[in-house]
Amino acid sequence: MSTMPVPAPGAMPPPALRPPADGECQFCGAQPAAHTQYQSVTSIVILYVISSQRGWMCRNCGLATFRHHTNKSLVGGWWGIGVIAIPIMLIANRLRLGRILRLAPPQPTPGVAAQLPAPLDPGKPVMTRSGGIVTIVVLASLVLVVACGVLVALLPS
Repeated sequence: MSTMPVPAPGAMPPPALRPPADGECQFCGAQPAAHTQYQSVTSIVILYVISSQRGWMCRNCGLATFRHHTNKSLVGGWWGIGVIAIPIMLIANRLRLGRILRLAPPQPTPGVAAQLPAPLDPGKPVMTRSGGIVTIVVLASLVLVVACGVLVALLPS
């Protein structure tokens, strides 16, 4: 038979934890947070998939999510018809990031039970990740192919 611990006289019970509410980060529960959405595209030949993540995000979690989705598009979007969506997604995500970057540093909210104990680490900038490197290689290759085509067209036969 187990017995329940008896609180000391005058002791307050611990407050009940609640999920993050509006204005609190859905990942870490910190505030301030803004409601935003980030998208990414992955494509293979004629198929493409658009992934989306929306919700309340603090500055750190929002920046980490932005970098994740941007990198995902830059790695997987070049290989099919989804390439058309890459510039649109990049511009839309960058505009949404502006609201997140204007937020104050995240502060923990007492009494909130969130998925993470602390805000996400934003990690490396996009252009130093694999997506940035793939993008540079793809664009450099495209410029090289176009330049070679122009040179061949200009050569006398």
